Parts: sequence; structure tokens; C-alpha cells
Amino acid sequence: MTWTHYAELLAVSDDHARGFYEKQAVNENWSVRELKRQISSSLFERLALSQDKSGILKLSEKGLIVAEPKDIVKDPYVLEFLQIPQEYRMTESKLEQKIIDNL
Repeated sequence: MTWTHYAELLAVSDDHARGFYEKQAVNENWSVRELKRQISSSLFERLALSQDKSGILKLSEKGLIVAEPKDIVKDPYVLEFLQIPQEYRMTESKLEQKIIDNL
């Protein structure tokens, strides 16, 4: 990790959250930009809401360990109202625009 990574981590006040972000940045090879995005989106806190206390301590020590694909996507979204064919590949920006158009 670079000095900028460490500077971003120092801004995180919770020791457990800081440890989690540090491990994830190393394990996932996050850029500084990605680290900032994950911290600002409260990844640790969002995971903490769905885990028990001992699980959170384990997360802060070892980071998130993805054993199965379902571990990555916790809450799937059902967007059939957009009428997108299943085999159709779409970018995030196009999906966002389709959702906005349907509001």
C-alpha cells in the first residue's frame, strides 16, 4: 500500500473498521480511489448490520473472505419491470438510466 492509502486509513476513527479496510485493500488490491469509495459508502458498517459481533471482529482481522459467489451479492435486486432480456449485458450507467426513466 502507498502512503496515500495509509493517510486515508488514518481518517477512519473505529479501529475495527480501519483494520477491515486495511485487510480488504491489501486482499483486493484496491486503489486509493477504490478505498475512498468503500470507506465513504460505509462498507464495514453495512456488513456490520448483517453480521454478529464476533463475525465483525473476524472481518476486521481477516477481511471479507469470499467462499462462494453468493457471498458477494447479499441482496439481489429484482428489476423485471425494466424488461431487460436476461442474456443482455448492460453497463451500470445504462442500468441506472433505465431505472431513472422508469421512476
